[in-house]
Amino acid sequence: MKNKIKQELENIEIPKEFELMSQKGINKAYSEMNNNRKKSKWLIGFIASAAILLLSIGSLSTPVVKASIQNALNVILADKFKKMENGSEIPPEEVLVSVEENINGELITTYNSGSQERTENENGDFSVSDGKTIASYTKNDNKILIETNDNPGPPIESKIFSEFEKEKIQSLGTKKILDRDAEVYKITISNEETLELWFDKTTDVLVREVQIINGKTYEEGKLILLKTIDKKSNLDLFKIEAPKEANIIDHTKK
Repeated sequence: MKNKIKQELENIEIPKEFELMSQKGINKAYSEMNNNRKKSKWLIGFIASAAILLLSIGSLSTPVVKASIQNALNVILADKFKKMENGSEIPPEEVLVSVEENINGELITTYNSGSQERTENENGDFSVSDGKTIASYTKNDNKILIETNDNPGPPIESKIFSEFEKEKIQSLGTKKILDRDAEVYKITISNEETLELWFDKTTDVLVREVQIINGKTYEEGKLILLKTIDKKSNLDLFKIEAPKEANIIDHTKK
């Protein structure tokens, strides 16, 4: 299914003015979904819908229209994804810890601090980024892949929302999740499909994604814990180290 979706995305013809939907952007989004990055689970399907919508609103590229939507909800969401990418709303002395139960019942633990991130799967797989280098380990293969982070620019989500049709985004106000306040936004993809994005109000981190299709609700996981811990005593979380006897594939060395 993923390969079919990717192929369909690659066949979409995008005008030059919509550079955000370039092949590089599509590949980046697809790669992030394969890496199971929580903030991008919904992105492949959303990109396809966003591409169609963007093609019908070329007037957004004019300075007059852009100036009139500076405080629109699409701009607010674009800014939230920028902040989430660099962790700017998380205090520098803290690490944000989130635990999610996925659809297979496995627990996924994520640690965020600034541009640093570590994700651990209950099955033994993990990925870690120190901001410059990304390492991904799969336990079954006992293999670790180390790569340079060559996408230092704004996240693809931010680029999409900066050009997205503001009328298709609605604020649902503040709701509670795990006794914390969350800002909730509804994005209309089509007449049959909507998407809810829940952002923790304190840290601006995306903590819940709800897809609604023909009245039926779908979620890929459930957040069961969100807290902060002291960074100074947990610096080893973001060290890139290969497990003992792991097969190391290092693409940072030329």
